[in-house]
Parts: sequence; structure tokens; C-alpha cells
Amino acid sequence: MDGNGRNTGLIALFSFLLGGAVGAGLAFLTAPQSGRKTRRQLRHFVEDTREQALEYAGKLREKIL
Repeated sequence: MDGNGRNTGLIALFSFLLGGAVGAGLAFLTAPQSGRKTRRQLRHFVEDTREQALEYAGKLREKIL
């Protein structure tokens, strides 16, 4: 597989993960609970997702280099 095919796969994976994150965020925002609790859950979700993305990016960088 050439480099261009690899980039296409990474873009597809990133798009899938981004879509999942957006969907989860919308689910939090439409949940029938208090705003304070929803914001707290959303903040924790974003922090966890950010940490996982940074970890994944680091592993991906190690494989590429």
C-alpha cells in the first residue's frame, strides 16, 4: 500500500471517531437531566476523549517514525 492509501485510511478513521464524539456530545446535550450534571458529564467526556486522542496520536507517530 502506498502512502496515499494510508492517509486515506487515517482520514476515514479520524472522521469516524470525530462523528462518534459529536454524536455523544449531542446525546449529552439532549439528555433529560439538570444542566449542571450534563455540563459536568460533558466536560469529563471531553477530557477523557482528549487524553485518548493524544495517546493514540503518540502511538501513531511512533509507528510512522
